[in-house]
Amino acid sequence: MDSGDRRLHRVIYTSRLHGEALATEEETVARIVDSARRNNPRRGVTGVLVHGKGAFAQVLEGRPLVVRGLLAVIQRDTRHTAMRIVEVEVVEDRIFPAWSMALLRDLDQVPPEFADGNASLLMLMRLRALIHTGALST
Repeated sequence: MDSGDRRLHRVIYTSRLHGEALATEEETVARIVDSARRNNPRRGVTGVLVHGKGAFAQVLEGRPLVVRGLLAVIQRDTRHTAMRIVEVEVVEDRIFPAWSMALLRDLDQVPPEFADGNASLLMLMRLRALIHTGALST
Protein backbone atom coordinates (compact mmCIF):
# COMPACT_ATOMS: atom_id res chain seq x y z
CA MET A 1 0.00 0.00 0.00
CA ASP A 2 1.24 3.47 -0.82
CA SER A 3 2.04 5.04 2.53
CA GLY A 4 1.34 8.48 1.00
CA ASP A 5 -2.27 7.55 0.25
CA ARG A 6 -4.35 9.56 2.71
CA ARG A 7 -7.79 8.62 1.42
CA LEU A 8 -10.22 6.92 3.75
CA HIS A 9 -12.94 4.48 2.85
CA ARG A 10 -16.09 4.14 4.87
CA VAL A 11 -17.99 0.91 4.30
CA ILE A 12 -21.37 -0.01 5.69
CA TYR A 13 -22.40 -3.64 5.55
CA THR A 14 -25.08 -5.84 7.04
CA SER A 15 -25.11 -9.55 7.82
CA ARG A 16 -26.73 -12.17 9.99
CA LEU A 17 -25.34 -14.77 12.32
CA HIS A 18 -26.21 -18.36 11.53
CA GLY A 19 -25.65 -21.92 12.66
CA GLU A 20 -23.62 -22.43 15.82
CA ALA A 21 -22.79 -18.70 15.92
CA LEU A 22 -26.48 -17.89 16.27
CA ALA A 23 -26.92 -20.54 18.95
CA THR A 24 -24.11 -18.92 20.98
CA GLU A 25 -24.91 -15.35 19.93
CA GLU A 26 -23.57 -13.39 22.92
CA GLU A 27 -20.30 -15.34 23.02
CA THR A 28 -19.88 -15.01 19.26
CA VAL A 29 -20.45 -11.26 19.30
CA ALA A 30 -18.01 -10.88 22.21
CA ARG A 31 -15.33 -12.80 20.28
CA ILE A 32 -15.88 -10.73 17.13
CA VAL A 33 -15.63 -7.44 19.03
CA ASP A 34 -12.59 -8.59 21.07
CA SER A 35 -10.79 -9.55 17.87
CA ALA A 36 -11.63 -6.22 16.21
CA ARG A 37 -10.49 -4.23 19.24
CA ARG A 38 -7.23 -6.17 19.32
CA ASN A 39 -6.46 -6.00 15.58
CA ASN A 40 -8.04 -2.79 14.26
CA PRO A 41 -5.70 -0.29 15.96
CA ARG A 42 -2.63 -1.67 14.18
CA ARG A 43 -4.60 -1.71 10.90
CA GLY A 44 -5.74 1.89 11.35
CA VAL A 45 -9.40 0.79 11.24
CA THR A 46 -12.16 2.38 13.25
CA GLY A 47 -15.89 1.79 13.35
CA VAL A 48 -18.98 0.58 15.12
CA LEU A 49 -20.93 -2.66 15.17
CA VAL A 50 -24.64 -2.51 15.88
CA HIS A 51 -26.08 -5.85 16.88
CA GLY A 52 -29.58 -7.06 17.59
CA LYS A 53 -31.60 -10.24 17.15
CA GLY A 54 -28.90 -12.06 15.22
CA ALA A 55 -28.35 -9.16 12.80
CA PHE A 56 -25.37 -6.87 12.30
CA ALA A 57 -24.96 -3.47 10.74
CA GLN A 58 -21.38 -2.28 10.77
CA VAL A 59 -19.31 0.72 9.71
CA LEU A 60 -15.62 0.25 8.95
CA GLU A 61 -13.32 3.22 8.32
CA GLY A 62 -9.74 3.05 7.13
CA ARG A 63 -7.36 3.02 4.20
CA PRO A 64 -8.93 1.51 1.04
CA LEU A 65 -6.70 -1.57 0.75
CA VAL A 66 -6.97 -2.33 4.44
CA VAL A 67 -10.76 -2.02 4.49
CA ARG A 68 -11.10 -4.16 1.35
CA GLY A 69 -8.87 -6.83 2.90
CA LEU A 70 -10.86 -6.79 6.12
CA LEU A 71 -14.13 -7.11 4.19
CA ALA A 72 -12.73 -10.15 2.38
CA VAL A 73 -11.93 -11.75 5.75
CA ILE A 74 -15.40 -10.96 7.06
CA GLN A 75 -17.02 -12.38 3.92
CA ARG A 76 -15.20 -15.69 4.46
CA ASP A 77 -16.16 -15.84 8.14
CA THR A 78 -18.57 -18.76 8.45
CA ARG A 79 -20.33 -17.16 11.42
CA HIS A 80 -21.94 -14.65 9.03
CA THR A 81 -24.48 -15.14 6.28
CA ALA A 82 -26.36 -12.82 3.93
CA MET A 83 -23.59 -10.22 3.95
CA ARG A 84 -24.59 -7.17 1.95
CA ILE A 85 -22.45 -4.12 1.25
CA VAL A 86 -24.78 -1.17 1.72
CA GLU A 87 -22.37 1.65 0.92
CA VAL A 88 -18.74 2.34 0.10
CA GLU A 89 -17.54 5.91 0.02
CA VAL A 90 -14.31 7.86 0.00
CA VAL A 91 -14.34 10.31 2.90
CA GLU A 92 -12.15 13.07 4.31
CA ASP A 93 -12.72 12.33 7.99
CA ARG A 94 -13.73 9.43 10.20
CA ILE A 95 -17.06 9.43 11.99
CA PHE A 96 -15.73 7.10 14.72
CA PRO A 97 -12.09 8.20 15.17
CA ALA A 98 -11.83 7.09 18.79
CA TRP A 99 -13.33 3.61 18.36
CA SER A 100 -11.31 0.62 17.18
CA MET A 101 -14.73 -1.04 17.33
CA ALA A 102 -17.64 0.24 19.34
CA LEU A 103 -20.46 -2.21 20.06
CA LEU A 104 -24.02 -1.08 20.51
CA ARG A 105 -26.84 -3.46 21.28
CA ASP A 106 -29.63 -1.10 22.30
CA LEU A 107 -29.81 2.14 20.40
CA ASP A 108 -32.73 3.34 22.46
CA GLN A 109 -30.07 4.13 25.05
CA VAL A 110 -27.34 5.79 23.03
CA PRO A 111 -24.14 6.36 25.03
CA PRO A 112 -23.45 10.04 25.82
CA GLU A 113 -20.41 10.18 23.55
CA PHE A 114 -22.74 9.59 20.57
CA ALA A 115 -25.67 11.70 21.75
CA ASP A 116 -24.53 15.16 20.75
CA GLY A 117 -26.27 15.37 17.37
CA ASN A 118 -23.11 14.84 15.35
CA ALA A 119 -22.39 12.57 12.40
CA SER A 120 -21.82 9.53 14.61
CA LEU A 121 -25.32 9.74 16.06
CA LEU A 122 -26.83 10.12 12.60
CA MET A 123 -24.91 7.08 11.40
CA LEU A 124 -26.01 5.05 14.41
CA MET A 125 -29.63 5.88 13.69
CA ARG A 126 -29.12 4.77 10.10
CA LEU A 127 -27.63 1.45 11.26
CA ARG A 128 -30.50 0.98 13.68
CA ALA A 129 -32.96 1.47 10.82
CA LEU A 130 -31.14 -1.17 8.76
CA ILE A 131 -31.62 -3.70 11.56
CA HIS A 132 -35.12 -2.79 12.73
CA THR A 133 -36.88 -2.20 9.42
CA GLY A 134 -36.24 -5.66 8.08
CA ALA A 135 -33.64 -4.42 5.62
CA LEU A 136 -31.61 -7.50 6.56
CA SER A 137 -34.20 -10.02 5.44
CA THR A 138 -32.74 -12.74 3.27
